[in-house]
Amino acid sequence: MDRHREEPISGAGLENRDLVRVGDTVRRPAGSWTRSVQHLLHDLRARGFDLAPEPRGVDPQGREVLSYIQGRDQGFPFIPEILSDEGAEKLGRLARRLRTLLAAYRCPSDAQWQFAEGAPKPGEALQHGDLGPWNLLWGARHQVVGVLDWDFAGPGDPWYDTGHLAWFTVPLMDDDRAGERGFPSPPDRGARLEAFATGAGISTGELVQVVLRVQAEYERRVSTRSGPWETFRHMGLNENARSDRLWTGHHFA
Repeated sequence: MDRHREEPISGAGLENRDLVRVGDTVRRPAGSWTRSVQHLLHDLRARGFDLAPEPRGVDPQGREVLSYIQGRDQGFPFIPEILSDEGAEKLGRLARRLRTLLAAYRCPSDAQWQFAEGAPKPGEALQHGDLGPWNLLWGARHQVVGVLDWDFAGPGDPWYDTGHLAWFTVPLMDDDRAGERGFPSPPDRGARLEAFATGAGISTGELVQVVLRVQAEYERRVSTRSGPWETFRHMGLNENARSDRLWTGHHFA
């Protein structure tokens, strides 16, 4: 393709992020958090996490520049890699790997994140902040080849990403909501919960408690934060999180 031509990128996310592809790069709006996110991506890649896009600074138009990763997104209904129990275990392993790497990240004290400042406090770690199937790309060999959209990265609960990905992978929500999120028929949640927990290195009971905590925190974020979270609030995602938490507590806690 023409390395100077801009091609809009659309995917499985909830909103238009003004993403464009230019040659082997992706350009996206930058913010005050971009420098810290790029530092994090540099660090992850230097420690072997090549699923994160390579950060390439900012272009003359002030947009963040990242390497383009070729792959398939989740689609609707979900692609077979996500629908299978094996896929649930793979995503659990991904969450475990990322959790371990983020816990070891040496965050600069002057870091600026979209919704926080500085390094994690005791008991916290850096988190991706939006680790869901919609931010993953899959390759031809049925493996995850990319973890995208790090704009929500910041300090917080070290288990947040694990619980967030489990919430939508198992999924821990009612059948109607599961169908809306991409499951064409009611899944065997018990089997998928066990598969994800095995991959994540945690018991099923512990994982349910993590998901409940994440659902409550996500509801809080949607209800109180500004920026893109206002769009999520208008879409009722805080109410969805509350109903999912009540459903999860009733069926699994």
